[in-house]
Amino acid sequence: MIKKIFSLCLGLLVLTGCVNRDEIYANPPQELIDGVEQLMPAASEFVHEAQQEALENGIPLTEAQIVVAKEMGVQHPEKVRVYYVDKLPAPTDPELLGVAKSVGYTNPNMAGYTYGYGVWIQHRYKTQRDLLPHEFVHVKQAEELGLTEQTRQYLLQMYVYGYFNAPMEIEAREATAHF
Repeated sequence: MIKKIFSLCLGLLVLTGCVNRDEIYANPPQELIDGVEQLMPAASEFVHEAQQEALENGIPLTEAQIVVAKEMGVQHPEKVRVYYVDKLPAPTDPELLGVAKSVGYTNPNMAGYTYGYGVWIQHRYKTQRDLLPHEFVHVKQAEELGLTEQTRQYLLQMYVYGYFNAPMEIEAREATAHF
């Protein structure tokens, strides 16, 4: 059911071509709002569990990383933990996973994800200079909105803009361009 709703919304975006995505994001159709709300229990559970796992298994930031985190706007860098892994987490809920795949969120080339204060980084991207600063912008976003609301807005952005053009992703790329 959720997949049908999102497919319909995505189809409308594609069919309308030069649609103002900012207007749609500012005033999303009720079907899209309902679809996001139906996904929220699974999405919220996923991001909170991923945050918790990173907090339990990750490492605190170094002094140099704390300086960068503050530069990116993080208010409480001492709470951040970086969890280096071979594989990034993916939702286990089939509908949420389907949505994540359809908008380009989960793919094998993703370098890192951030869930609240938990930053997940693939080992093979550990030395990528702009990656941690990029993820720190997402930490800042979670601090500003709260993890649940950030998740809600992120889902909505994924559907309206897609992963690459989502405002939260653009903000992170622009803030870290100098790295």
